[in-house]
Amino acid sequence: MGNRVIGVGLFEVILLKIIRSVKICFAIGFLLLLLSSGSAGARRITVGSDGNKDFPSIQEAVNAAEAGDTVYVYNGLYTENIYLDKEISVRSISGKPEKNIVTAKNPHDHVFHVIANNVTISGFSINGANDTQKAGIYLEDTHGIMISNNNLSSNRLGIYLESSATNMLNLNDVSGNEVGIFLKFSKDNWVINNRVKMNSLDGILLEASDENRVIGNLLHYNTEYGFMLSNSSRNLIYNNFFQNTVNIGYEGINSENTWNITRERGINIAGGSYIGGNYWTDPQSTAMCVIEDLDDDGFCDASYDLGEGNIDYMPLILRPPLFQNNERSLTVSLLGFALFVFALGIFIIKRVMGWGGSDFYEDNK
Repeated sequence: MGNRVIGVGLFEVILLKIIRSVKICFAIGFLLLLLSSGSAGARRITVGSDGNKDFPSIQEAVNAAEAGDTVYVYNGLYTENIYLDKEISVRSISGKPEKNIVTAKNPHDHVFHVIANNVTISGFSINGANDTQKAGIYLEDTHGIMISNNNLSSNRLGIYLESSATNMLNLNDVSGNEVGIFLKFSKDNWVINNRVKMNSLDGILLEASDENRVIGNLLHYNTEYGFMLSNSSRNLIYNNFFQNTVNIGYEGINSENTWNITRERGINIAGGSYIGGNYWTDPQSTAMCVIEDLDDDGFCDASYDLGEGNIDYMPLILRPPLFQNNERSLTVSLLGFALFVFALGIFIIKRVMGWGGSDFYEDNK
């Protein structure tokens, strides 16, 4: 089959190498160190209900924090709406979302509302934002944000970016919302390695949002569309696993969106040995690509027409052994044995592929 050569920018080249090779673990560490580190005088502020922590609520800790500080939240249930207007990190201390639950006190507002740049939110289960256009995590006119290792459910919108750029959404489980991940008037963001499932409308929605990268995500059992493009152009969408009744929807003018890269060696999301396009199926696991893979390279021997001028030139063939354990193993496989140890001993990532790693994790009871 013929390959369509796709031009990618510097970041895409770096990102592809990150996904496919452990040879640049130190490059990853350096990148995360730049994104995650604060000033030399940064403080650790603790949150918990036992009276031995600095504050009983996350918002009180945020109010007391200064730029570069990290708020560490101990396991528990926190009923509040959090307004983040400082360049800080907010992390669960155990790194286990199921043990760190944040529920909206006011269901008519966002659970986390972020207006500052260079913020990290990691390790929480977030729910309860039920009003129109309200989200579990809302980024308003931000850049440099890392949202990683969170579970977002029972919100109107799981993660909502508006007028925001150069943010990272990674390793989040976004399920049971109306819309899972929504980008509006946003560009140059990276949506990678998320599981987006069973949302009542769209899994991922891009509205008037250009030049974003959507890579390595699981989008399955979303009711209306797995992925919706609305007046959004020049986005790069590849190595995703689509399993929805209707995988792709369109509104308005959507031009120059790219659904594959030139074939490169690496374990893809369907278990094959090369990365190129996406895997397409439906809730009954009926493969959309019915053309044989005669050369056994892991790609259909014909392109897949997505409608309205969108074509995946390198649709993937399923490799069954990848699916023997659980759904999360799909995401873990994206980086292979990507357990990263950071230079200088500052960060040790305790979750496979965790952007939200910390040197201060504890499994408190």
